[in-house]
Amino acid sequence: MIFEKARFIKPDIPFIREYRETNPAPLFRRTFTLSRFTKATLRVCGLGYGYYWINGKPVSPDKFTAPVSDYTKTIWYSVYDVTDLLIEGTNVAAVSCGNGFFNEAHKSSWGHNEALWRDNPKFILELDVDGTTVLVSDDSWKCRPESATIFNQLRSGEYFDARLYDPSWNTITFDDSSWNRAVVDTTPPTGVLRECHCEPIRECAEYPSKKIIKTGDKRYVFDIGQNISGYVRLRIKQNSGDVITIRYAEQINADGSRQLNDMEKFYQQSPFQTDRFICSGESVMWSPMFVYHGFRYIECEGITGTPTADMVSGIFVHQDVELIGTFESSNEMLNRLYRIGQMATLSNLFYMPTDCPTREKLGWANDAQASAETMLTNFNTVKFFEKWMQDIFDAMRGDGAMPGIIPTNGWGFTWGNGPVSDGVLFEVPHRIYLFTGKTDLLVTALPYFKRYFAYLLSQADAEGLVGFGLDDWAPPTPDRKSRTPAKFINAVLYIKFLRIAVLAARFSNSAGDETAFTAEIARMTALVKKHFIGRDGTCTVNEQCSAAMLIYHGIYDDMAPLKKQLMRLVEENDFHHTCGMVGLRHLYDALTICGLPDYAYRIITAKGYPGYGVWLDGDATTLWETWQPGQSKNHHMYSDFMSWVMKNIVGIRPVFEAPGFAKTVICPAFVEGLDWAKGSEKTIAGKIDVEWRRKQGGIDLAVTIPDGMSAEVRLPDGRVEKQHAGGTYAYSL
Repeated sequence: MIFEKARFIKPDIPFIREYRETNPAPLFRRTFTLSRFTKATLRVCGLGYGYYWINGKPVSPDKFTAPVSDYTKTIWYSVYDVTDLLIEGTNVAAVSCGNGFFNEAHKSSWGHNEALWRDNPKFILELDVDGTTVLVSDDSWKCRPESATIFNQLRSGEYFDARLYDPSWNTITFDDSSWNRAVVDTTPPTGVLRECHCEPIRECAEYPSKKIIKTGDKRYVFDIGQNISGYVRLRIKQNSGDVITIRYAEQINADGSRQLNDMEKFYQQSPFQTDRFICSGESVMWSPMFVYHGFRYIECEGITGTPTADMVSGIFVHQDVELIGTFESSNEMLNRLYRIGQMATLSNLFYMPTDCPTREKLGWANDAQASAETMLTNFNTVKFFEKWMQDIFDAMRGDGAMPGIIPTNGWGFTWGNGPVSDGVLFEVPHRIYLFTGKTDLLVTALPYFKRYFAYLLSQADAEGLVGFGLDDWAPPTPDRKSRTPAKFINAVLYIKFLRIAVLAARFSNSAGDETAFTAEIARMTALVKKHFIGRDGTCTVNEQCSAAMLIYHGIYDDMAPLKKQLMRLVEENDFHHTCGMVGLRHLYDALTICGLPDYAYRIITAKGYPGYGVWLDGDATTLWETWQPGQSKNHHMYSDFMSWVMKNIVGIRPVFEAPGFAKTVICPAFVEGLDWAKGSEKTIAGKIDVEWRRKQGGIDLAVTIPDGMSAEVRLPDGRVEKQHAGGTYAYSL
């Protein structure tokens, strides 16, 4: 039995709930003796975050474990092979724990300081050697409640006093006789311990300073040229006691001062995106351990002398997932958009798809419903999403209600939820099924689907419509308000959810559920037609979002009036979008369904407001949160254009009837304005490459598929070429 004798242990100090600027990371040690051995496995979980050493060497390069969760439902632990770190004779295991989301003390808009699970940092550990447990976490461990990390709060910052740091603390030679005993937690978190199988968070890239701006006495701003999630790497030697205050920003003002875009107001009790380093007089290279930030600019105050570029760099930290989607074309604007979209995606992979690495660092479900397809298209995020699906199941309330953020401490059931957010319950397992062919998540989700449907229907009005939750969030309108009502959006999304539930019922061999869901689809479709389709066949909600949703989901058989309506709404706005995140999630594909991929391309590459071009003109290196000024500059929720590009410019599409890319459809759109395009998709069945180029009088197209995959290549002249063997196929059009 896993962790049979191990217990969560923590410092023997009182727990203080109130925010204070002295909040050190505790240290733990335990010596033990081994004889001959061949294999050693460590299982460990640190709450909120834990780092682990054996004989002074780090167990792994992983960051920010244990993975975030609702600690009353699930607690994630990690497993490591530590055979090479152990020796025959005396060994020492060492642990340092930080607060993370588990013990957030400062007040914020999301109330994590009120979480019932809060307590001093703690960990549970088990070391197996050749099948025998030789070390567990218990009250035999030594503990020091104080350390050189004198303060750490994930959404504020970390303070480190290098004068207090002894680099030998985690080695066998260190004298821990003055340390106290750790204590066993008598009221440990109630969550089920589960092994986390998804890719870890790691330091994935380092960005050197490209420019240094002096902004005041001993104050300099270092520009690394790229907005990232992560932290500073500081290389410094100054007098003992000198304080270097490190502040992070995504943008700066003309004078070099930080431009916080109104985000700091959410943290009035604590400094926003601020670290501090107290020098020891020695030459030191330092980065925070328990916090990360979102930034391009690093302000360092307290530097004596003239700084050099190698003094400060930015470390890009994120889930270490594999890049599987590539794209390049003759349009450098589109190439740049694709790159910054990938950067924004990576910046928000932290054991949950976060909204941004600056203000919240929370798993906003509405953002993820909009971006899940793009994430799975560009990165191998299957295991990442499988982990998050457990968090989604955990988040559902007994009555079927879902929160807007997942995981949650209880916040988000009264605002920020609704089908626009709750749809991740359906979107994620369905996309994983399409990309991999795996049905297990859909089967597991079926009872949650049913509970959610019961809750949704309990919120219906006398007309049978549901109006709670987010609408077409964050449109480019002057007042930032949606023109498409939640009642319409929720009705259409409910039909989408039911269709996915039909699949889940089929895979679960639940004929009764399949019949019931099919009947409910018919009822709800009739309701949508009754309330939202006019006599002329157009949508009575005269907006890009509404027309696009009806077309995308095939709600109404006669699409001709809707096509004309959508064309007009695009043309009247000079090929710019007027919708928010829900509308854009549907708009590009809806236009392509109507045979208008050029319209989608023109919207994506449009100049002027609103459009991605405005962001690029503003020197964006990641996607932004809003079309208007301010707010986060590293959001992924408007990244759906990337999946559209892969499906339509490159032309690689999964096939609903053959999930897992047993078969693919290749159907590139040779849109006006592009001379060439190429891209690839590394699928579960192998890598697909597509490249096309215009030539005088035509187009050359090359398609490469792997062995074992069949492809249907759809050509603009109406031909359909079916290929059933791996290889490269060339077409001259």
